[in-house]
Amino acid sequence: MSGNGIIRAEALAVQLICVLLGLCLIVMVLINVANAVGRYSGWFSLVGADELLVYGMIWIVMLGAILAARSRDHLSINLLPTAMSGRLAAGLQIAIDVATVSVSVLIAWNSFIFIERIASLNQKSMGLGMPMVIPHSAILVGFIGIAAVTAFLTIVDIVRFTTSEEVQK
Repeated sequence: MSGNGIIRAEALAVQLICVLLGLCLIVMVLINVANAVGRYSGWFSLVGADELLVYGMIWIVMLGAILAARSRDHLSINLLPTAMSGRLAAGLQIAIDVATVSVSVLIAWNSFIFIERIASLNQKSMGLGMPMVIPHSAILVGFIGIAAVTAFLTIVDIVRFTTSEEVQK
């Protein structure tokens, strides 16, 4: 597969993930409406619906954060980079990338340690009986994804920084 094909495949995968996350949000709204109608009408109550909605939202936010990191819309302050240009702006972006990767790895590591503790307790949620490792893993997966995406972008930035004549001006 050529470089252009990889870029198109990645763009298609990102678009598919965005659509799936959007559909998950729609399903969650429908579950919430059905639960509210059932509960307030006295007809039924969906056991565990509130848990499902909370845990689902955590997963959606963390997966969306990976996509936001990919487009550099997450975990960054762009006041200085927009005021700079050339080599200085590129160097600052690399520093921001390195800080983002470092913080993301630290959070992922601490999340992993916490998940190990929860797993050893075999804790389950009250409504669904779901192992609590599942909702807590969202933080781990999200920050590993953010670290991986940002590390890749950092490598790309470093290559551009060292090879681009445009940046060196």
